[in-house]
Amino acid sequence: MLKTKRIYLKRFNEDDAELLFQLDSDVDVMKYISLGIPSSYEEITKKTMPRIIESYKDNSSFGIFAAFLKHVDEFIGWFQFEIDEEIKDAIEIGWRLKKQYWGNGYATEVAIALSDKGVGMGKKIVARSMIENIASIRVMEKAGLELKNEFWGDYQPHSGNPDVLYIRSPNR
Repeated sequence: MLKTKRIYLKRFNEDDAELLFQLDSDVDVMKYISLGIPSSYEEITKKTMPRIIESYKDNSSFGIFAAFLKHVDEFIGWFQFEIDEEIKDAIEIGWRLKKQYWGNGYATEVAIALSDKGVGMGKKIVARSMIENIASIRVMEKAGLELKNEFWGDYQPHSGNPDVLYIRSPNR
C-alpha cells in the first residue's frame, strides 16, 4: 500500500479492534463524526471492524487502512481510499487521527498522496465533512480538492448545519 515520507498504511486485521477503540472512544476525535459520542468496544468489534475488513474485498488498492508513523511504528489513525458509492468514477478519501497526532501535517501528507494516486488512475477524488470541521476542510483544499456543494447528510448524528462535498477532477 501507499507510503509517504513519514507514514505507511497497511490493512487492518481482526486483531486490530483495540487500535480502533483507542481512536473512536475519544470524544474529541468523534466530535465531527458522531457529535462526540464515543464508540463502544462492542460497536468496534461488531460493526466498525467488519465494515473495514469488507472494504478490502474487491481490490487490494482500496479500503480503509491503518496509518503508522514510520520512525516509531506507532498507530496514529486510519485513511480511507474507496470507490465512492454516490459519484460515478470517483474515489472517496477520508481520515481519522488520534488527537495527539493532530496538527503535524500527517493528514495532509497522506491525503495529497491518496488524491494524486486516484487522479493518476483517472478518477475524481471526493471527500465529505461536517461544515464545522475546518481542519479537515483545510486538508481537502491542500490535497487539491475544491468545494462542490453543501448537502444535508442523513447518515450520522447531525450538527444542524449542512455537510460539504469537495472534489478534485482528474483533468485538473
